[in-house]
This record gives sequence, C-alpha cells and structure tokens, in this order.
Amino acid sequence: MAGERAAFLTQMVEVLTSTVSFGERLNNMVHLLARNLKVDLALYFGLDKARETLLLNVSSQGPVPPRLRLEFPLGQGLVGETARTRKSTIVHRQQPGVSAANAALEKLAPAYQTLAAFPVADDNFLYGVLILADRAERSLTAAERQGVQLTCLMLAAALRQAIVQEEAKKRIAELSVLFEVGKALTSTVELDELLERIVSTTAKVITARGAALHIINAVTGELRVSSRYGQISMECPALPQIPPSGAATEPPYYEGESTDAAGHTHYCLAVPLTFKGQLTGTLGVYDKFNPNGEYLPFDPENRQLLFTMAGVIVNAIENALTYQQVEDLAEKNERMVRNLTALQEISQVMLTSVQEERLQEIILQGLTQEHGLGFDRAVVLIVDEATQTLIGAKGACRSAATRDLPNLKALQVPPPEMIPVTDWEIPLRVDQGPLALAVLRKSPYHHHQTVKEPGLPPALEGKYAAQEFFVVPLVVKDRATGVILVDNQASGRPLEPERLHTLQMFATQAALVLENAHLYSTIETNNRELLLIRERMLESDRLAALSSLASGMAHEIRNPLVSIGGFARRIAKLVEPNSPLRGYVEVIQEEVTRLEKLLREILDFSGENLSYYGDHELAKLIEDTLILVQRDLDANKIKVAREFAQMPRLHCDDRQMKQVFYNLFQNAIQAMPHGGTLSIRTFPVERADGLYAAASIADTGSGIPMEVLHNIFNPFFSTKDYGTGLGLAIAQRIISRHYGQIEVNNEIGKGVTFIVTLPVAKYCLVKDVGQGAVPASVLRVPKGGR
Repeated sequence: MAGERAAFLTQMVEVLTSTVSFGERLNNMVHLLARNLKVDLALYFGLDKARETLLLNVSSQGPVPPRLRLEFPLGQGLVGETARTRKSTIVHRQQPGVSAANAALEKLAPAYQTLAAFPVADDNFLYGVLILADRAERSLTAAERQGVQLTCLMLAAALRQAIVQEEAKKRIAELSVLFEVGKALTSTVELDELLERIVSTTAKVITARGAALHIINAVTGELRVSSRYGQISMECPALPQIPPSGAATEPPYYEGESTDAAGHTHYCLAVPLTFKGQLTGTLGVYDKFNPNGEYLPFDPENRQLLFTMAGVIVNAIENALTYQQVEDLAEKNERMVRNLTALQEISQVMLTSVQEERLQEIILQGLTQEHGLGFDRAVVLIVDEATQTLIGAKGACRSAATRDLPNLKALQVPPPEMIPVTDWEIPLRVDQGPLALAVLRKSPYHHHQTVKEPGLPPALEGKYAAQEFFVVPLVVKDRATGVILVDNQASGRPLEPERLHTLQMFATQAALVLENAHLYSTIETNNRELLLIRERMLESDRLAALSSLASGMAHEIRNPLVSIGGFARRIAKLVEPNSPLRGYVEVIQEEVTRLEKLLREILDFSGENLSYYGDHELAKLIEDTLILVQRDLDANKIKVAREFAQMPRLHCDDRQMKQVFYNLFQNAIQAMPHGGTLSIRTFPVERADGLYAAASIADTGSGIPMEVLHNIFNPFFSTKDYGTGLGLAIAQRIISRHYGQIEVNNEIGKGVTFIVTLPVAKYCLVKDVGQGAVPASVLRVPKGGR
C-alpha cells in the first residue's frame, strides 16, 4: 500500500516537473489521479479572473467540448461551496438536495453516486476545485484523502507557477512593447513625424485597425494638433469625451461600442493625455481584431497597456512641442535678423542719393530683391496735394537679372522690369478702395483674394482684384505722402502678417528719405531761382547804369549831330556834282546817317521806348520781319526754309518782337556773305510752369569762335569790323521783358542756331504800364507733385 502511494507521488512529481506545457501537465495530473484512485471521472474547475465563477477546464475523459460550458458561481453547488469554504467534502446522491444542486454535473457523469470535492489552493490564493465522481457509492480512506490533498497542493503550485510565468510573459511583452514605442518616439523630434509614429505604433501594439491622437488647448478648446492612422469607423467618435476623474482610484478613460448599418459592432478605447500647462489630449484605438479579422472588445490588459503608453507618449510629445517652439523661435529670430539686415542695407543705399526718382528705384529694388524684402511686385504712389489724388510714380517686378549680385550692389542697379503706373490716378475718397483708405486712415491694409474692392486702376484691376496684396502708407509727421503696394503675384506665396510688420518698418524709412529728397529738391529749386533772380538783378543794375550813360551821351550827341546833318545836306545842295568837295560832303552825310542809326539803337537799348502789348501770331511776326530783310536776302543769294507749327497766340509788343527777329536775321545774313540757307522753324515747348512757343533761326555760316561765344550778348561787343554790337543785347533785353528766353547753339563750320522761347498768351498774364510789361501773377501752372 505504501509502495503504491510512493509510486503515485513519484509519478505525480514527474508530471509536475515535466517540460510539457502547463495545460498538458494539468491534464496529465487529473488523469493520473483518476486512474490511481480508480474513480470514473475527475474534473478540474478553475476560478475566473473576476474570482466570482468556477469554470470547467479539465476532464479525465478527454478534452472538454467547446459547446459544453459548465460553471458554478461562488457558493452554489458542491463546486461553489467548496471554493467558498475551502474545505474538502464528500456527498452521495441520495442525500437531500445533492442531486438538484449539482444537476449540471450530470452532463458528464449522469449516473454518479458519489461526489468528492477538494479545494485547489495554497496559503494565499484559491485557484479552483477538484471534483471526483464515481458511479458507485463509496468513501475515501485517510490515505486516499491525503493523496488527493497532496495532489491539490501540487496543482496549486503548478497553477501558481503558471500564473507567475504568464505574468512574467505579459510584463516582458509589455516592456518589449514599451521599448519599441520608446525607440519609435526617440527616433525623431519633428512633431508631425512623431505623431504619425505614435498612432501607427499604438494601433500595431494593441492590434487595432485604427488609432487617433488629439491635443487640445484646455483654455480655448482649440485643437492644437491631431493625427490619425488606419481605419476608423464613422460610428465611432472622432474625439472621444473622457469623463473627469472622480474619487475612484482608477484613472478615467472612455470605452464604447457602436453598430454600423451592416450590423457590425465597432469598439473604441481612449485614455487621456495629461500635459504640463494648458494642453490636454486623448489617445484612442479602434476595433481590436483577432487573426480571423473579427472585431473584439478591448480587455483590461489593453486598457492598462494604453495607459502605460500614454505616460511615455506625453513626455515625447512635450519634448517635441518644446523642440518645435525652439525651432519656431530660432526661425523667427533668423527671419528678424535677415529682415533687419535687409532694412539696414536698403537704408544705407538710400542715403547715397537725394533724387526722388532714384530713391523710388532703390525702394522698388529693396522691395523686390530676393535678399531684400522679397516681394514679387511693388508700386510706389505719391499723393498730389493740389488735386487730392494718389498718382502712380514707379512700379517694378522681381527680376532674375540681379539675383547673383550682392544685395548692396543689386540695390544700386535700376529695376530691369518696370511696371507702367504713371496713368494711375485714384481720388482720395473713402469710396475709392484700399489704396485711398490707406492714405486717409494712415494705416496699412491687407487685401485678401476672396475680397474684391474698388480703387484699383483699370490697367491692372484684373491682375490685382483677385490677388492678395499689402498696402502701406508713407507717413511723415502725421501726414500721408503716398503708399507702397506689394504682392506675390508670380509665385503665389501667401503674405504673412509678420511681413506686413516688416513692410511698415521699411515704409517709415522710405517715407523719411522721400520727404527729405522732396525738401532738398524744393530748396535746390528755390536756390536756383534765387541765383537767377540775383543774376538778373545784377545784370539789370549793370544795364541800367549803362543805359543811363548811353542815354545821356545820346542826348548830348544828338543836338550837335542834328546841326551837322542839316548843314551837310544844305551844303550838298549848293555843291556842284563835279565839284571836288562833293565827295567830302557825301562822306559827312553817310557818317551822320550812321551816327543817327547808332543813337536810335542806343535809345532802344536804354529802354525809353513805350511798349504796346497785344495777342499776336508768332508766324505772322516772323513773316512781316522777313519782308524787311528780303532785299538783303536776295542780294546775298540766301534761301529761306520755313517750318511753322500751329500754336496759340503770344501776348507781346509786336514792334519789339519784330526788332528781335530783324536783328537775328541781320546776324544770319551777315554770317552768309556768299549765300546759304536761313532755316526758320516754330514749335511748342511743354515746361513745368506752362506752355511756351519757340522759334529757331539757323544759318549755314561758319559759326562763332568759341573764345568769344560767351560775350555775344554783351552790349557793344561785335565780331565784325562794322556794327554797333547792340543787336543781340537789344534782342536779349526785349525777350527778358517778355519773360522769355534766348539760347544759342554754335557749331563751328556748320552755322549758328538761335532759339527764342516765349510764353503763350494763356499763361502770360501781364498788363501794359508805361515802359514795359509787368507780370500780374507767377507764370507757373501746377502740374503733379505734392
């Protein structure tokens, strides 16, 4: 007997320590026990994870059919009661209540008479219950009971070992998963790439068809970032709402299921992501599946693993967010340094000029250069304060011609690709669109593509109406002097608000240099006018003194000259034609005539002639003067070439103007003693202060020697042996009285051209007073400018 018991225990130990799987060892131990005790059936019921129900796991008759599900809640039937009390029990069928309480066992042992139940437990845990069933009514000896109890202890040890091994495998698998997750998370610090790896790794670890991650600003509720992977059913919530944590020790989570139109059930599990600061988020997985592709609900182990992964993921995301913030800050600082450098270089180049047009070109280059502010197109418009209109000054496009040049050199090159904008005229009214509003409100404007507004010139309305652009005013001393218009029409790049701030900084500098240039130009113009006035005053004083002297001398000479001339003419009548005195008398008469002519010219130069102003045609004045010199033209075989243009009338003294042209014609005739061509042309001249009429008188003589050219308008200067030297001086003085100008173009060997320029009657507001014409108002006509 003792030998059989020892053999049984030896076999049981061999089975317990065998290398087969735990399930096979459990089956072998139950079969060995049934064979050793010679019972009809041995069953093992294991306690489930919830520790509330005992389920049939092993039968000595062979594998338990899947359709056969035997279970006993804790405390019910012999199996449940033994588990509750942890005491072994033997009952017989005829005992009251035994058959009813254990009716489920009849599925495997329909004719049992004896049932013996033994708890499988150690000092700490209950693992299950061992049932022995026999068709005979019998009892167990003390030795048999002791053998069964030893077997139960061995089963408990084996179960404990299996549980420990299973837990170890799970922990190893979990650590392996966390290692893989950690490796994936530490492989990059780029936020977008990191989020993609998180959701893909999470779905693969949980064996889910899809995963999603959302990060939200807890204060504003704004979605900061999100990422999705795999397939997520439309019936599942895209952003699961996790309930707030309560007093329960388990952290909050979301677990739900939904059914689609085809009747398939979909499962969702989500856990919170807790960040430092204002961020919060969720990590969710969708539709766990088995190898057959069937959807399964998520179990507590999946939930625990997801919680563990969430803790690791939060740290990685926080690091990536911090890295992204640092990168954004570094990029922002780099852009700021680049913009400030560009502004400094542009300012440096702008200081090299005080010419408005040149500064506008530098501004356009700075706006469109790749190393400058880098816009595709730029236009500068200036305010005309007289007409309250915004007028296009210059425009330019980005060009590849200066791409390889350093920025400082590129800025000094005029823009190769200009935009014609001189026809842009926008009235400064609130209903005239963004350009006018920018001036009136002295504030920048950001026009978006979806908005169409008035105020764009028709020439470019089609190109700008659907285009995003910036308009920034040029403001100096709280006064808008113009605007800058920029866009990225060619590249289509968006215009960020940060670039508008940089453009405003640039516009402040541009407005200052343009205003300084305008002031410099005004001062320079005023200085030139003052110098001209000073020169005219000095010349006027000099000529006045000379005229006074000449007038006095002419009066003193005239009286005796009249007597000499009169006596000479009387003597000529008395002297016979053949008298030897006849020649002397004629010489006296000729010299008296010459002196009388000289006196008349001196009196004309002295300004004692009265002026009679009226409206006259320039061509008519020239034709009338040509009649006076026609005999001299014919005598010298000089041809006249005429080219008269249609022009408004002149307001002038016709007698004095004929004197001017007479003197010029005489000079031309004297320059061509052997014949030639006298070319006369009239044409209009447009100047900043109005419209002028011009006449050019050109000869084909030998020209004026360069060394005396500067003296030709001086009184009493002549390049000929005869003449008074007052012809050009008188002409210049008459022209000056009429607020005109006389110029000379001298070509040695080809001839001389005199150009007389006079204001037309429309702009010459003068009145007749005594000795000359006096201006009634300044002869400037405003046109453009500020």
